Amino acid sequence: MRILLADDHAMFRSGLRRILEDEFRGVVIGEVASCKELREQVRSSPWDVLILDISLGERNSLHELPALKQLRPALPVIVLSMYGERPFVVEAMRAGASAYLTKGRPPDELFLAVRTVLAGRRYIGEALAEQLADHLAMDTVGEPHEALSPRELEVFLLLASALSVSTIAERLGLSVKTVSTYRTRILEKMSFRSNAEVIQYAVRHGLVA
Repeated sequence: MRILLADDHAMFRSGLRRILEDEFRGVVIGEVASCKELREQVRSSPWDVLILDISLGERNSLHELPALKQLRPALPVIVLSMYGERPFVVEAMRAGASAYLTKGRPPDELFLAVRTVLAGRRYIGEALAEQLADHLAMDTVGEPHEALSPRELEVFLLLASALSVSTIAERLGLSVKTVSTYRTRILEKMSFRSNAEVIQYAVRHGLVA
């Protein structure tokens, strides 16, 4: 089996490599830290599974998924992210992912996801599946934050945690100007005038503690 890990945190990749090698004897593990490296590896080498983080450097890797699936239509993609909010899950599955897990889940769930996608099926963790089921059952247009793109939602949640634009830029590896642009889009889409309204909305909807 050949598994490609796409994550821009070297220590996380190292830990992930170890547990996968312990679980799947003889597995060959590849590693990439950027969208450019990811494209090159998918184009040049056959992989059985891609385990993908949403944030790769300054780019949202979900934007790469359609092109990657064109290159390798049969390649199963497991999105493994720190973000468990419903818009991220929906965006990933629409873009072509076969599975979605959050990084806080136990290793056994990742192993199950690998085996599931290799069998040609999709996998979403139980908690995330419940969120999606509840969303579908509501059959409504949805909340305003659900109209945000994955990167906009990422910035929105950091703004809602009372972080400054410069701090967010440093954390995401983006320029202050780029984060300011995302902030402007968020305020426009949600009809807000200030960060205070972002925080109040997020607290009211249980998006931040």
